[in-house]
Amino acid sequence: MNSKKLWGSILQQAVSGKLVEQFDNEPAVAQIGTAPASEEVPFEIPEKWKWVQAKYLGDWKSGATPSRNNAEFWEKGTVPWLKTGEISNGVVLSTEEFVTEKAVKQARLRLNPAGSVLVAMYGTGTVGNIGMLGFPSTTNQACCACITNSEVIVNWYLFYALLAFRKLLINKASGTTNLQNLSKDKIEKTWIPVPPLAEQHRIVDKLEELKPLVERFGAAQDALVKLETEFPRSLKASVLQYAISGQLVPQLDTEPAVEQIGLAPAPEEVPFDIPEKWKWVELGKLLPFGRSKQVKPEQIPANSWLLGLEEIKNNGGLIRKCYDWKSINSNKNAFKAGDVLYSKMRPYLNKVIIADEDGFCSTELLVLDVNQAHMPLNAGFMLYFLRAPYFVSLATKHSHGQKPRLDIKEGKKFLVPVPPLEEQQRIVAKLVEILADVEKMERLTSASQ
Repeated sequence: MNSKKLWGSILQQAVSGKLVEQFDNEPAVAQIGTAPASEEVPFEIPEKWKWVQAKYLGDWKSGATPSRNNAEFWEKGTVPWLKTGEISNGVVLSTEEFVTEKAVKQARLRLNPAGSVLVAMYGTGTVGNIGMLGFPSTTNQACCACITNSEVIVNWYLFYALLAFRKLLINKASGTTNLQNLSKDKIEKTWIPVPPLAEQHRIVDKLEELKPLVERFGAAQDALVKLETEFPRSLKASVLQYAISGQLVPQLDTEPAVEQIGLAPAPEEVPFDIPEKWKWVELGKLLPFGRSKQVKPEQIPANSWLLGLEEIKNNGGLIRKCYDWKSINSNKNAFKAGDVLYSKMRPYLNKVIIADEDGFCSTELLVLDVNQAHMPLNAGFMLYFLRAPYFVSLATKHSHGQKPRLDIKEGKKFLVPVPPLEEQQRIVAKLVEILADVEKMERLTSASQ
């Protein structure tokens, strides 16, 4: 049970006589107005309680909107004027607008005292909202305020009772979904279960005692949901970072060290430490980065796999495959099975895949052919390197434009940590295993929310 349902259950117990004890020495409530027929009330209440229509519990009055065309009603106004959008099922502590004393008189506004109970009668998303007025204020015509009869009902009890009946009030509203209207008459005819005054005070005290506990439960529950949602994502990022820094699988003495390309010296400043047998290599020196074979539309055979950015999921994976586009009006990049396809547009979306068949793609996708690398390179390792937080952060930082694209010239300078080929293969195998478990965790988390 979430905190919202828990609080609703507590309110229901409060208005049905199940939250606090009834005492024999307390007098029964005198019936006010006519007693309801049994079919008009939704549940049974204790013997000393009475069902009473809201109109007998206080003086209900809606407000008005003084003419906006009359400056004398608004300029230098000092009288608070409340709108329904400012009522949100709690204590109302402030308002944005003020009217003049002249507006109060001529628009026949009532200055409701602090402690008046409020019901929003109409407004998009606000109809049926309940409020407790925290300061003297007038209201607009969409708000109905009740100055309670303290000899019959405690204002805070009426506030909580109306919260408990909020769905019933909303169901009474007429009109469209976008503009529902709850009339003052329907509010006044709503049946309220009324306990003896002393019991009303005990109910309010108990609700005030329980409310912060429910709120803390809700906060803890929200934190847990956030943790459950974010943990798989954080775990995935951490695992990828471990992988590209040599901390995911052990290094083996039997595997040879990676040879430095040409005579290029190792960089003096590196992003993080890597194992001794690994080498840092600039991306542009590792393989042809940013160079792809472009073909014209008429060169693309029918029934070819044609890949656009929209077919690739954020953070990797294909959504669908498209073949034989009806109209191709721009050049495409050619790729073959085994190539790594990387989106240079909006790098933070992390759209990277390995092609499982030959095809043609948007020129926003860079085609990385690991077979052209200047040292042994596994396509899977390259895929996961491009998805790792280190590279995503770098690529995002060096992207420009209204639709941010990676600066290819800068991208070529990015340092790549390259392990021995056998270790690359072991890293990929371990990542496939771990990330499958993380994705399973994500699905379970989504299903449970």
